[in-house]
Amino acid sequence: MLSTLEEVALHQQHIEKIEMLGQICRHLKILYLQNNLIGKIQNLHRLKELEYANLAINNITRIENLQKCESLQKLDLTVNFINKAGLMSVRSLSNNIHLRELQLVGNPCTEWPYYRQYVVATLPQLQKLTAAVKDGRDVKRSERIAALQVLPELEAKLRRELLAEGIDPEAAAAVEDDSLLAEDAEIEETGYMDENGEMMRPWCPKTRILDYRETMQREREAEEAKKKSRSNLFAEAE
Repeated sequence: MLSTLEEVALHQQHIEKIEMLGQICRHLKILYLQNNLIGKIQNLHRLKELEYANLAINNITRIENLQKCESLQKLDLTVNFINKAGLMSVRSLSNNIHLRELQLVGNPCTEWPYYRQYVVATLPQLQKLTAAVKDGRDVKRSERIAALQVLPELEAKLRRELLAEGIDPEAAAAVEDDSLLAEDAEIEETGYMDENGEMMRPWCPKTRILDYRETMQREREAEEAKKKSRSNLFAEAE
């Protein structure tokens, strides 16, 4: 029965949006959604027993909608698109008191020199914070105390830097309902043709979806061509 499942693996399924899981599988403890095209963490608020969520290698730009996952202990957001502005959404995990491990390897936010101090101070319940392939350091009590002491200064610094980049810190801090694009929505092309006639695109969530949709279109066209070829062969045989 789906309603009694405690573990679900939906990795590499080209999923763009999380749907129905929270309604169908209320007793999930482990959820694997890595290597998809998910642009927003959503529809998981009913998973009160969820302990581990793997959302690595997706298109996520903010941490949100996990506040009601009160049993969450480990969250893997490796290789997503959480940048310096998205770093402010870390605060949404403040009430997940059982959260012990957060993985942010490969996210742009880890390039901010003070990111670790900021996260450690914002989420004092963390025991391990991973931001680089070889960096799975436990959070020591002394590190946490030192980070908490400079948190106001770091918050002010982050806000100043965002303002200088033309980003509204208040909007960045507010965990808004800013889902990526619906599956059937139009996606603006931001790429350009290079001198060899190849499409060059910036690495971003839209690019991953565009590339995926184009690949699926080519596969559909190839399959249709095969079907047509087989039909022609049968017709000639008759």
